[in-house]
Amino acid sequence: MSGDSPRWHRVAALRPRLPRQLCVRRQQVRGETWFLLADTGARRSVRLNAAAYDIAARLDGRRSVQAVWEQLLEGRREPPTQEEVVDLLARLDAAGLLRFDGEAPRLRLDPGEAPAPGEESADGATARAPRSLLAWRLRLADPARLLDRLAPLQRVFSPAGAVLWLAAVAALLVLAAQHGPELVAHGREWLATPRYVLLALLAYLPLKLVHELAHGLAVRRWGGTVHDAGVTLVMGLPLPWMDASASTLFVRRRQRILVAAAGMMAELAVAAVALPLWLWLPDGPGRDLAFVLLFVAGVSTLVFNANPLQRLDGYHIATELLALPNLATRSRGWWLAQLRRHLLRREEEAEALRPTPGEAPWLAAYAPLSWLYGLAIVAWTVLWLGSVSLLLGVGSAVLLGWQMALRPLLALLGRLRTAAQARPSSARRWRRLALGSVAALVALLAVPLPRHALVQGVVWPPEQAQLRADEAGFVRELRVADGTEVPAGAVVLLLENPALQTQLERQDWRIAALEAELVQSLPGDGALPVPGAPERRSGDLQAELAAARHAQARLRERIAALAVRSRSAGRVALLQPQAGDLAGRWLAQGALVGQVLGGAPPTVRVALPESEADALAEAQPEAGVRLAAAPGRAHDARLVRDSLGAVARLPSAALSERHGGPVPTDPKDGDDLVPLRPVVLLDVQLDRPPAAGTARLGERAWVRLDLGFAPLGWRTVQAIWRGWSQRLNPQF
Repeated sequence: MSGDSPRWHRVAALRPRLPRQLCVRRQQVRGETWFLLADTGARRSVRLNAAAYDIAARLDGRRSVQAVWEQLLEGRREPPTQEEVVDLLARLDAAGLLRFDGEAPRLRLDPGEAPAPGEESADGATARAPRSLLAWRLRLADPARLLDRLAPLQRVFSPAGAVLWLAAVAALLVLAAQHGPELVAHGREWLATPRYVLLALLAYLPLKLVHELAHGLAVRRWGGTVHDAGVTLVMGLPLPWMDASASTLFVRRRQRILVAAAGMMAELAVAAVALPLWLWLPDGPGRDLAFVLLFVAGVSTLVFNANPLQRLDGYHIATELLALPNLATRSRGWWLAQLRRHLLRREEEAEALRPTPGEAPWLAAYAPLSWLYGLAIVAWTVLWLGSVSLLLGVGSAVLLGWQMALRPLLALLGRLRTAAQARPSSARRWRRLALGSVAALVALLAVPLPRHALVQGVVWPPEQAQLRADEAGFVRELRVADGTEVPAGAVVLLLENPALQTQLERQDWRIAALEAELVQSLPGDGALPVPGAPERRSGDLQAELAAARHAQARLRERIAALAVRSRSAGRVALLQPQAGDLAGRWLAQGALVGQVLGGAPPTVRVALPESEADALAEAQPEAGVRLAAAPGRAHDARLVRDSLGAVARLPSAALSERHGGPVPTDPKDGDDLVPLRPVVLLDVQLDRPPAAGTARLGERAWVRLDLGFAPLGWRTVQAIWRGWSQRLNPQF
């Protein structure tokens, strides 16, 4: 890196100084000494390594920047370059830690070199004021007097308090493990009810107030000051906050960690009290409130506050434990420097944001993981709000999409553009990249691309090949062994149904009785005829006898149907080939027991949501099938038919999520055959039979459907439209 800087003439004569109220703390990070410079009055801070601090410490307002640099050149093997000095001045100025006797000059001569204000400032124990359309931070008061009155509570941050807290949390975990199923069942039944939602909203604000007071008391416990408190409006919901950033000046890392963890510790203490109350109290408002406190304290602590991917308590604890100060902003700065270096060919970026040993992997991983986690939260929020109201879903999608995806992307592009315009070579490269990106985006959205769908199904026989029980009964005898060749009409399985046999015997006796009564009703010798009576009685008996004989014939047909016969010639393939597995088993009417393989190519049946099935029907796709027995071999196939409408029952439990399939089923259905939403059944037939033994009934298969070509943009619009249409018309 060259020692001369093209910006040096603009700063050489300046006489900057550090603030008089500046507080300096020495910290050991990964074996290196770093210096934390904090302006206690303005609550601004920056972290410098030893070389940078050696420069900053010489800024006293009397010596010029030129004089400071010349002094640094004397007797040094590797003195700082002019560019490094200018960069440090820009960073200090961006953090608000430089003072000038006259008018403050503009040190950020190369926009994009220096980070945005606050980017290099050290993280406090609580997050900075969010710059978000979804969260507005309002300062309301100085909590010093309140914390003075609560000063006796600071004793909880002591060895005795730690022992009591650990005992309470241990009891909480034991009780939660013992009553886990009861807690889960109660939550599933009641949490979504309006009563519990209202209780949660009422309990959330006081619980978070306890959380923030715990942070403030922890800061005061070790000599820090807290002078700012207020409310953050997060999507309209007011949440209290208390500035605990004074903890960044604590020398001992254990104290900084305890300040960050104090809020979660307070919430876990509340949960440790709420769970026993819920177990002991009778049904009523008190017991409901105890469960809501337990749920809110547990979920907000474990899912949100303890998550290091958000700049909340868990983030500050993790950065202290891993010795990674200011990880979030430094990770974003690291990625910005890498993009400048590789996209704009700014080789000097290799010297920027020099990580200490072991920091580079964390800097590379944190920013993208945090961004992806934020997008996952956004997607979940949009889907939940969309299930409540279409208007809420669309509004949240637009607002959250702008805040979490589009706005950060535009900000990144803006900073890269600003950095590129500082030099002609970078500006030319930026223009080429911009034009190329626009062309690639247009091609991606407008150029037709091949599309396909991969769905899971099961091998399913054609109607004529299925062996089904036409009548319910117990298996009495297996007439044909598995794998035997049989002609059409051969008996494969014999069932017995004692109830049907009893009904037939009763019907035989009834017919005999009716025949005898009919004979007696006929006029005999010596009988005095009654006009019209014998004829009417004889006609009624004849009608009853005809109905009885018809019922008798139907019973005999049902008993004959207890013989399961093949409807086509071929080789028998049973679902349970062993005779011992079938003997004595009850088969319901219509139960599938096997198939007859006649040499025809097998069929795979798949179940799809109706919206996806409509797209397949429009495309008339070609198909390829891989069977579970031979997944390495693909078979050509074709779509032969569908169920001509949505059905409310799956052909096999293998298609349900519980058994590894793609379709969620009703938890109340013990057979796992009733889908939560109606599905369309599609049959895909292989063009040629596979090798012997590779297509058994019920075997899993994966079907790839080639859906032709369509632009990615149009496919995205179609998917969104189908999703919203399904929400608008859930009955379909």
